[in-house]
Amino acid sequence: MSSKIFNIVLCVYGKHEGYKGYQVYNIDLKTEEQQKNLHLLKSDGIDFWRKPSQKYGVVGKAMVPPSHRMWFEDKLEELGVEKEIAINDVFEYLLETQEFKNADTSFDFAGYYRYDKIIDYMKTIETSYENSTDIEIKLVENGTTDEGRPIVYFKIGNPTRNNSVVIIEAGINPREWITVPAALNVVDKVIQQRRLLDGFDWIIIPVVNPDGYEYTHTNLRLWTKNRSVRSNLGTICPGVNINRNFDIDWQISDSSTSPCSHLYAGTEPFSEPETRFIRSLHMEYSERILLYISLQNTAGFIAYPWQYERAASGMFRQHYVLGTQMVDAMGGDYNLDIGSLAFGDRASGTSTDYLTLNGVLYAFNIDVQDQDVQAEDIKTVVDNVWRGIAVAAESFLE
Repeated sequence: MSSKIFNIVLCVYGKHEGYKGYQVYNIDLKTEEQQKNLHLLKSDGIDFWRKPSQKYGVVGKAMVPPSHRMWFEDKLEELGVEKEIAINDVFEYLLETQEFKNADTSFDFAGYYRYDKIIDYMKTIETSYENSTDIEIKLVENGTTDEGRPIVYFKIGNPTRNNSVVIIEAGINPREWITVPAALNVVDKVIQQRRLLDGFDWIIIPVVNPDGYEYTHTNLRLWTKNRSVRSNLGTICPGVNINRNFDIDWQISDSSTSPCSHLYAGTEPFSEPETRFIRSLHMEYSERILLYISLQNTAGFIAYPWQYERAASGMFRQHYVLGTQMVDAMGGDYNLDIGSLAFGDRASGTSTDYLTLNGVLYAFNIDVQDQDVQAEDIKTVVDNVWRGIAVAAESFLE
């Protein structure tokens, strides 16, 4: 069965059922040569939950459909990597581990929230500060998704000042749920810390990809794209990977031209309303954006440009120094490196590379360490993310 056909089948199943028979393999690379030849394990049918890093001893996880199992195991043997199955059936695994609490009332970081609840929460905060003279909180709508959901962000700051801007982006990969409460926790923390509130204008995007995020709740938990139908396969294979749709090295590395791939880069750069939204923020605040942080969730890295090539940007020294402070603030359990080296692979069309290419001096990925954050651990994890963000912002106020 081709990768195109199995993805078509995947799209028509109900919640989780499309993952029946899928297995997850551990990928433990022992040599630099194996890392160099990681491309042997890649195809449109293979979904890397986490890329392996021989440099940092990070064991990768690759989800493999039944149709590709023999091919994948042959490639493991060719690469000289031991076969080790981490999850024997992804469908059963999701049924057992992924049914998280969705709170109906208070936003207490004890669960993962649906998009309408997130919007309601943001409206409540905006209303509670509408008469404030020293704290300005605006819920801003900037476009709509293909399924008609508003794309929104919080703008928080001191209305008497025209400060540098810090942007926090979350939910660009919709299955990475932990990034959403991590971003909303930033809202709560900034409001409480006057020095950071007075020092910057904060733009918080809790869910860059609302359609994909909702789809991970209602249909396929591990969905990676939005739900657009602009490709030549339209509704048969919907969706574009938003973090491959930016105009930098577009469609070259870790991307796909197949609409049925989870890494489909779109019909052209900025083909999607979600990427155009990020571009519009850059255009509006380009002269003032000091720090841009993308929250993700695969392997426990703080990464800085570039992701699209195996080299650092001209800001290497500054990125390294600031990134070291962030790692220390987060307890030292994160690895720090150039994006392509941290993640063990190049990636084209990403948001942080695009912002860097277009003049943003400081752009980082904070990649949350634990992929399966259970409800009882959410608050601990998001507070740790905040410590990294806070020390980065504080460094510019010293």
